[in-house]
Amino acid sequence: MQLPLVYLDAAAIEEVPIEVWKDVFDTVGWPSSLASMRDAFGHQDIRNSFQKDTPTDGLLQALEALHTLGTESGREAILSAIQDRNVANVVLPADRGEREFALRFYVAQRTDASLADAFVRAQIQMQEEGNQRRYNEFMGKEARHVEGLHRMKEALRVEILSFCEKSDLGNHVQVEAFEDDGIYIFNILRSHRTQKPLAVVPGHSARATIQFRPVHSDVIKYDASVGRLQIAVRASSMVEFYRGVLGKALFKDEGFFGGDPVCSLKVLQERGRNALENHGVYKIGRVWMTECLWERGDRELFQIRSTDCFRSMEEIGLPINQGTLLQAKLKCEVVGKSTRPVTVNIRIPSRIEVSQKAHEQLIDKLLSAIGIRNATSRQSLPNLWALSPWRHPIHVWRSLFRADLDKLVRERILVPIQLVSVQHPDHPDEGRVLEAHPVSDGDFYGVSRVPEVPSRSLTGTDLDGLELAPEQFRLYLRSTLGITNGGTIWDRGELLELGVLRVGDHRLHLFYALQQPLPGIGDRIRARSAGAHPVILLPSPHADGCELASVAIESPLPTRRSLIRQAVFKCGLDECVPAIHIAPEEARLVVDTKLGKVWVDGVEIVGLQTDSHAFQLIELLAQKSPVSADEVIAKISPGRQDDTTAARQAKSQAKQAIVTAMAAVGRTFDEDPFPTAGRKLYRCALAPFVR
Repeated sequence: MQLPLVYLDAAAIEEVPIEVWKDVFDTVGWPSSLASMRDAFGHQDIRNSFQKDTPTDGLLQALEALHTLGTESGREAILSAIQDRNVANVVLPADRGEREFALRFYVAQRTDASLADAFVRAQIQMQEEGNQRRYNEFMGKEARHVEGLHRMKEALRVEILSFCEKSDLGNHVQVEAFEDDGIYIFNILRSHRTQKPLAVVPGHSARATIQFRPVHSDVIKYDASVGRLQIAVRASSMVEFYRGVLGKALFKDEGFFGGDPVCSLKVLQERGRNALENHGVYKIGRVWMTECLWERGDRELFQIRSTDCFRSMEEIGLPINQGTLLQAKLKCEVVGKSTRPVTVNIRIPSRIEVSQKAHEQLIDKLLSAIGIRNATSRQSLPNLWALSPWRHPIHVWRSLFRADLDKLVRERILVPIQLVSVQHPDHPDEGRVLEAHPVSDGDFYGVSRVPEVPSRSLTGTDLDGLELAPEQFRLYLRSTLGITNGGTIWDRGELLELGVLRVGDHRLHLFYALQQPLPGIGDRIRARSAGAHPVILLPSPHADGCELASVAIESPLPTRRSLIRQAVFKCGLDECVPAIHIAPEEARLVVDTKLGKVWVDGVEIVGLQTDSHAFQLIELLAQKSPVSADEVIAKISPGRQDDTTAARQAKSQAKQAIVTAMAAVGRTFDEDPFPTAGRKLYRCALAPFVR
């Protein structure tokens, strides 16, 4: 398809008289299919021409004027610009509709420099107001071609007519459909709700109401090569209906167009301004973000406007990697005659608006290159940073803490709350668009902030949530990690000071990052650590580099052994601490040949001398398994080669030492750590680590 989707609006075409279209074509050049019928053509012929003829640049500019300025607010922008430039308005008749007025203005400004100047100003105003007609995109379950388009068209008309009659939208429905190289276009003209405005009828001085049903033109495009559906409608409430009815009419599956979200802004949160640079799209230069809508928890919704949002966020220290970026406005420099940047509004998961429709295909390439449009679905696991300020529905916390959730609730680390805003159950990717308003005891009404998402009734259960109590969380971490020294009460900052862990002869001062640590935090932390090694725990997979030794933890509840092991390596202490602190977490038997110590399941086996047969047997089996009885004898008792008595005694002593050490700490051990492995062979049944 050559023309952008919204330019195929049949109602907009019919609202302009044929004689005005003739003036437009005389000005910009006649479409090839209309050139031979200049004196006798109708609106249907114009629509057919737009569907199959290659448009000239002039026609694209005229259609942009029709759709950008051909509205009530567009007319006001035109008149305001004319007044601002002190231009005499002698060529624009006042008694014309908005569509016709906009096209007459376009034709007039082509030969009048003063009007051309006003035309540019009016277009700039409309672009900045962002009143462009939006379209929504949805992905199908698969890329599938449509069989029997004419039959499908009639089935679609019947479904739409039935819906309109049931919804008090009248009974006028006309469906046009055509296919071009695997792209299917459906142009739907339908009546809308009855209007009875107060008006003055020409020739009469008295006021009266005029009853009529306006006609809306909805345009739908289905690209069979990728299974993508585009819907451009005047009434946003029709979007979900069309999504379902197209799946039903074309593929007998009402949920067919319920695939992955079409657009995502995660790449902007993860990569920041770097995502907009080096995009590699020919004919597009600089790209920058001037507006965004950022959601944090259920009570915070920030709208940021700036000449460069990323720069402003950096200057005031907003942590963009937290929460969810719901909407973004991008400005794009496009190589061409016009110096005006193209404005692109993206609202996850499916809405895209482009200010200059002639550049729609180029912008599609840009959004795909950046990773915003048609990005691969990435179900990223939640992390504590992204959940700040830590007020969420119960299912969100369960996906983070899993089996530990109930325990955290019992210990008041997660506190029950009532949420202020929630997701719509049928539109979870839209964000927390339902704002809860009480209507009676226990009942609420969720008012939607997004036109495509309907408002709905809510109950107290729908608003049930949990909030993290950071100080209680700090105390819980100290307990589970066995920290008893140091640490201070949470100061509402980005760090929890857990306290000091002793590892061998060294001390680790542990801090838990609730959010991305701010630059310059290193000096403050070192001063508080008083000679201990400061270590910051980062519970996020997208953690940036830190000025201090840092440990990225996969779970928000780290285990003591894994944490110490990573921290020791980050602090460069791996050669200075006992082997138990650097052994892999799955290692059950740890042997430190430098210190002459042995641990089983984290318990030190005291009483084993390094020159004892039991220690030598354990060391040998930890290094090599299985080993023969001859090798054991050669290792522990080279002077006795007559029998295996020494080996058997060494094995018995080793097991008894393990049992005794376990009993001393209140644990039992009834395994055989060194079972036989055939005739005169010994093996280690515990995963070993030796240093």
